[in-house]
Amino acid sequence: MPTNILIGLVALFVALIMYTLGALGAFRAKAITRRHVTYIWIGLIFDIVATAMMAIEAGGLDLEPLPDLMHTIVAFVGLFGMLAAAIVGGRAVSRGDDSLRAAVAKWVLAPWVVWVFVFLWGMAARGSQRMG
Repeated sequence: MPTNILIGLVALFVALIMYTLGALGAFRAKAITRRHVTYIWIGLIFDIVATAMMAIEAGGLDLEPLPDLMHTIVAFVGLFGMLAAAIVGGRAVSRGDDSLRAAVAKWVLAPWVVWVFVFLWGMAARGSQRMG
């Protein structure tokens, strides 16, 4: 297995764990906390590393054929959704805005679900291609 793929896979699994701790933790607590925001930021860093490693191994972003393009687009929607959750959640926590903290805890599940969907899609449809 190429080193970039191995690094990318490890980074993806760390991102999955961190995003899950942050998003589900905030949802269950009904308010995002500094800890949840920290988990999401850590997940974001590992997500970016994983994306970079996969893109390097693929020779760039996969834009053809259409299923690869769709995977890339939806993956970036999930990544940027988690970025928005980290930024807005961080602001809500730093300002002590309880209503915003509660709102973020509700909607953070949306980008998390998109991200997990893309993660599973990539593992099922593209994982074997990357291993070869």
